[in-house]
Amino acid sequence: MSGDNELEKSGVKTAEELLLAGEARLNAGEFEEAIAIYKEIVKREPRLPTLAKACNDCGVAYASLEMNEMAISFFNAALNLSAYLMDEGISTCINLGQVYKLMAEDDKAEEYFRRAEQLKREHKRREEEMKRAFSYVD
Repeated sequence: MSGDNELEKSGVKTAEELLLAGEARLNAGEFEEAIAIYKEIVKREPRLPTLAKACNDCGVAYASLEMNEMAISFFNAALNLSAYLMDEGISTCINLGQVYKLMAEDDKAEEYFRRAEQLKREHKRREEEMKRAFSYVD
């Protein structure tokens, strides 16, 4: 991908549109192209939910290329924005755990897998509270 020229030709303008284009490249296994798009998103200073998702997905692309240190950097950036992730960072923790496991850093891997489980429990607890609260609404 030739950077901005390619993006301009495609008619993609907003960071949110770029995010969709990046996801399509990632899903197609075009990891270098996806990374270029995610880096463009970061440059555009998007809304925080878009930035958080772009950081996580860029980490996935780097992990797929076995560029583990870059993957870890982007996953950590996503975790710093975890309040803006739809799953509050559960999948990012799992992603980090998997990268550390591949790097044979089992203690760190286990730490992130435990953190993901803790986030899942908390997420489920809040969801159940919300359902109880709405059960009183007719």
